[in-house]
Amino acid sequence: MARKGSLEAERQAIARERQALEARETKLRESERAASVELMHKSVLGKAPFERVEAFFAALGKLGLDEAEKRLRAS
Repeated sequence: MARKGSLEAERQAIARERQALEARETKLRESERAASVELMHKSVLGKAPFERVEAFFAALGKLGLDEAEKRLRAS
């Protein structure tokens, strides 16, 4: 039969691994966000006047990402 101490040690090890994984996921999301910003700066949108970019994103929000992609692929 397993000892109580070894079970608790395993729970603690799992908790540490879970925390490390959550930290890695947070870091990945931050890196993805930074890459998105960099990509936008390099794209046509990054060179457009702010008012046009703002209007573009408002229109995109009304259409939804899936519908906008569908229409862009069709053009």
